[in-house]
Amino acid sequence: MRGMGIPTADVDARRAIRAECPTTPGVYGWISSEGHLIYIGKSKSLRHRLLSYFAKCPSDPKMGRIRRQAVRIVWEPVRDELLALLREQELICRFRPEFNTLGQPHRRLPGFVAISRSLAPHAMAVKKLDADCQIVFGPIAGMNDLRQAVTVLNHWFRLRDCADRTRFDYGDQKRLFADDRRALCLRHELGSCPGPCAALCGKSDYLAGLLRAIAFLHGRDRSCLAELERRMKAASNQCQFERAGLLRDRWQALVRLDRQLTRLRKSEASIHGILPIPTATGRSFWLILNRGQWVDQITEPRTVAQKAAARDRLMSHLQRTAPKPKSVFEIQAQLIIAAWFRKNSGDLNRILAFESLLESPLRPAI
Repeated sequence: MRGMGIPTADVDARRAIRAECPTTPGVYGWISSEGHLIYIGKSKSLRHRLLSYFAKCPSDPKMGRIRRQAVRIVWEPVRDELLALLREQELICRFRPEFNTLGQPHRRLPGFVAISRSLAPHAMAVKKLDADCQIVFGPIAGMNDLRQAVTVLNHWFRLRDCADRTRFDYGDQKRLFADDRRALCLRHELGSCPGPCAALCGKSDYLAGLLRAIAFLHGRDRSCLAELERRMKAASNQCQFERAGLLRDRWQALVRLDRQLTRLRKSEASIHGILPIPTATGRSFWLILNRGQWVDQITEPRTVAQKAAARDRLMSHLQRTAPKPKSVFEIQAQLIIAAWFRKNSGDLNRILAFESLLESPLRPAI
């Protein structure tokens, strides 16, 4: 990583940047007098981006605040803009600069929809995956919207949403002693929960609702969206505007969730293989993508031994499905990669199938 001290005069700073900083993609950082990394950014052109900080009228007031606290600039050229995005996120997760608001660990984290592992499973909105998660969908950006959608999901498919420490029994289970138990909340009386906390439903009936919810999350059954919309319009036609507004909010929450899960499924299906990235040396860099996740990287093999090692690594990725991301960087990286290929859909044509390289001399055309 190269860098330079920041001259006092802006004209001297611009002259030094033009002389030393390349125009290639990369990441850059601003360092304070205490030696702390206070901001990390990325750009398609490092030189042009850093020059913008020393313009007479910077486009963002934040640039001025960063400049006033920094005494040094460092930068790192990266082979490709996508790699620069991933490197930026990696450094933000590692150093947590104070001026970076996006991508910080424990701040605006994406989440997952998880089906709990319990006697009466239900849908949960979680930030971290653990043993309590039986089936997982995500990652999904926007935790507040995700929590709202999960609440609607549990209500619509009549799944409980009480704490796991609650005692659950099913009405078709035999009990040694008969006891008069009542539902612990109003959801049973309102018809949005079958009451497994009071043995008011059978196991098969409860699990039928769970299977319908899972089918919706997989995208196999979207009938709930049509039914919610039908009820919303019917309430509006009957001048029940408060009820229509409530149904509209529920419908919008599930539509947002369905849209995000559809994007995720498309990215997992299409972003799968090897993305060769050319370098100045003529030897390409291979980004290994498994179901939308960045799982490995290989420098283009040249020797027989390198090709054999590369073949073994590619085979190992082909034979297994990448697990759901767990670390903050892995989660953010999957969202970055999905967003990149949505914005640059033409790059999907550059992804080479694992099988095509395993059957070839392991030297893809760029």
